[in-house]
Amino acid sequence: MPNSTLTKKTIRIDKDAVRALDVSALEEQSINPNDWLTAGQSEYRLYAWLSSQFENTTILDVGTRTGGSALALSYNDKNQVISYDLVEQGASSAIKKENITFKIQDFREDETLDWDNISIIMIDVDPHDGVQEVEMMEFLNEKGWKGIMLLDDIGPGWPEVQDMWDAIEEPKIDVTPVGHMSGTGLVNFGSKHDIDWA
Repeated sequence: MPNSTLTKKTIRIDKDAVRALDVSALEEQSINPNDWLTAGQSEYRLYAWLSSQFENTTILDVGTRTGGSALALSYNDKNQVISYDLVEQGASSAIKKENITFKIQDFREDETLDWDNISIIMIDVDPHDGVQEVEMMEFLNEKGWKGIMLLDDIGPGWPEVQDMWDAIEEPKIDVTPVGHMSGTGLVNFGSKHDIDWA
């Protein structure tokens, strides 16, 4: 069970610094380099920035697809990223980075995880119906996990996901201005951190 006595960490999201972050080294390794647009169009600079706010931690990327989010979350080489998908879509053979592990399985069935050492969980899964995300959050509550949760496609283009986002009672921030144009949300799951949204 995660340790609830840890002191709060302040997570700073400096919008100007996120926009200026150089992610070209990651973009060069990407299967879809055209996905690496500016912050506010693409979420990857935000993900990279958030990874830099932690060290020696594990980050879960739920919904690998072609691996862009895993690459972005691997920006800080001192962290380990585990990326999950239910089917292989080319990322594991194309992307070779020492701090990324690709797994074809449901992350909820991974018994090797140390929940005390997981700081960020990014969830972007199909179908975009807002159902799986709720089930995953219920699972994380049962685990007693606390940390930063990122959710993609929370905007009006995906009304079921938007409804799910609106219903979340945990402290949350719509970080779309430096996230994905389709809507990016940050949940301070379990109120573990103080979030400085500059």
